[in-house]
Amino acid sequence: MILYTMMPHEQIFPQDESVYATQQVVNCADGQLIVEQVNASQYKIVRLMSSNPMSYLNPGYSPGTIIQAKPQF
Repeated sequence: MILYTMMPHEQIFPQDESVYATQQVVNCADGQLIVEQVNASQYKIVRLMSSNPMSYLNPGYSPGTIIQAKPQF
């Protein structure tokens, strides 16, 4: 079966809700990032959501990249 759609794979074939419980949406300069917390100060990028196509070419936003959390006082 071939699906020709713009919908993400996760919406067509949903996973268990526990997978999404650890994800957060974080604002960035080019849109929003969906991230998973690795430890207290690091997050792993799951997905970039942006209306700018050039943002997807930025290697800093690629899935699997580890980013540091900013300390909040």
